[in-house]
Amino acid sequence: MKLKKIFSLLLITVGAIFLIVEIASSKKNYYLQSAGIVCLMSGIFIINTSVSSRATNNNMEYPKNNEEEE
Repeated sequence: MKLKKIFSLLLITVGAIFLIVEIASSKKNYYLQSAGIVCLMSGIFIINTSVSSRATNNNMEYPKNNEEEE
């Protein structure tokens, strides 16, 4: 689990660096930009899949709105 987190943070960092360097350069390398986006999105996807939901109770009762009762 720790290795997965480190790997995803490394992907995000590398992707962000690739994108920042390519935005700042005068001659664009679209392959490097594409690699940066793929790395960034892959890292975010890995982190997002390991995050659990906040709601622990699925049978929560929501308070009714007064407008709905009228």
